Amino acid sequence: MKTKQLSSKQLIALVLILIGAVSSIFGITGLTKSSSEDPYESRNGIVMVYATVYDNEGNSEAGMGTGWAIGTPGQPIQYIVTNGHVVNKAYTYPRYDSSLYGGEIDVFFSAAENDYVKAKVVYFSPQEEKDIAILQLPSPTDKRTALTLRDSGDIKIGDTAYALGYPGNSSQRQDFATYDIDDITITRGIISKRTTTSFSTYEAFQMDVSIAPGNSGGPLVDEKGNVIGINVADAIDPNTGLSLGMNYAIIINELTKILDVERIPYTFSGSGFSLFHGPGSAVLLLLGILLIAAGAFFFWKERKAAASVTNSRSGLADRSSSLGGGLANGAASGLNGNPVHSGAAGSSSAHAILRGMTGYYAGQSFDLLKGKVTIGRDPAFCNIVYEKSIPGISSRHCQLSYNPGEGCFVLTDLGSSYGTFLGNGKKLAPNVPEKLYAGDTFFLCDPSNRFLVAKE
Repeated sequence: MKTKQLSSKQLIALVLILIGAVSSIFGITGLTKSSSEDPYESRNGIVMVYATVYDNEGNSEAGMGTGWAIGTPGQPIQYIVTNGHVVNKAYTYPRYDSSLYGGEIDVFFSAAENDYVKAKVVYFSPQEEKDIAILQLPSPTDKRTALTLRDSGDIKIGDTAYALGYPGNSSQRQDFATYDIDDITITRGIISKRTTTSFSTYEAFQMDVSIAPGNSGGPLVDEKGNVIGINVADAIDPNTGLSLGMNYAIIINELTKILDVERIPYTFSGSGFSLFHGPGSAVLLLLGILLIAAGAFFFWKERKAAASVTNSRSGLADRSSSLGGGLANGAASGLNGNPVHSGAAGSSSAHAILRGMTGYYAGQSFDLLKGKVTIGRDPAFCNIVYEKSIPGISSRHCQLSYNPGEGCFVLTDLGSSYGTFLGNGKKLAPNVPEKLYAGDTFFLCDPSNRFLVAKE
């Protein structure tokens, strides 16, 4: 078979297109880079979160923490990240008994100016699980900027890190706490190790960065201001009540898995490295577009010239194509005309399992590859059977299966009396399937009957 050679003009055109594409990529990368260049600039994405729970007798309880904005840098923001325990009571109490409790969550841009909005929780995981809450503002705002995230895999032991937030011990020693950008405290330290904690299901960075109550939910950032974790806990000596110097931050990849499932936008910096940024990025992008256009024009012009020569010998070309076309098409598709795919879709060596987290089945695991499991009190219908003395469990409470094609679990409430709930507190509608993914949790009636789905 004779190989068709590219002309010198076509080669030049392809080189122009290649250079243009590379220039455009660098330009786009620079333009989408976060405006944060150091931890100090990251303050522009931080808010104070104030959560209040009250009952119908006029009693109330409030707590505060730190939150920070996610989204696209340079665009208005609408989502705030914080810890689950910051909003726990304000969110969960009304869901357990709305006739007795109410709750409010306020996001403050400046307490001094009474500048705040009421937010709603769109994702919640309790302290003993992922300890993450995502808040949605009533409308997009430019009062804060979205912070850029950095992949946890890029972080090394010994890397410098900074915690930003509103620690209570700092605010209490001020004449007047304004809870605005200028009121944010920044502390510095290093990453000591990456670990899993005994008090939750998340993976965390252990660090010597100082954090305190009020810092909860705030960002842990690198030296370029990219968020690498969510500040969550300070280890306290139970005998003295003093800090042990071991502090923890949830790794950022725990958050991005949630954001992907919830379809909430965010910006990843990768390694945090950008060769070009600022005005130079726009120049590179424009140059790239021009080079691609020029290359495409020259390539099209040369092909058009070649086509005119080919058309003058169309009879021979037609006969040649009739001989070669059938074999070419057959190689591109299967014998039945369908595309050929290599490998089996959805194949995996991992086992889908259900694990008891709390209560009667705590610590026990169940294999889901054999089919559906039904949970309840009636042994005639259920694979996982609760004793009748355990309150809140219906005869046929819920059903769980694994879908290997989609790589997800399917949970269905079977019309239970006291409900089946996702780990974030959402109550399932009866007989409406709900997709779960590895690492998600759910509970029957209340959190004392909690399960985790996983692949091992």
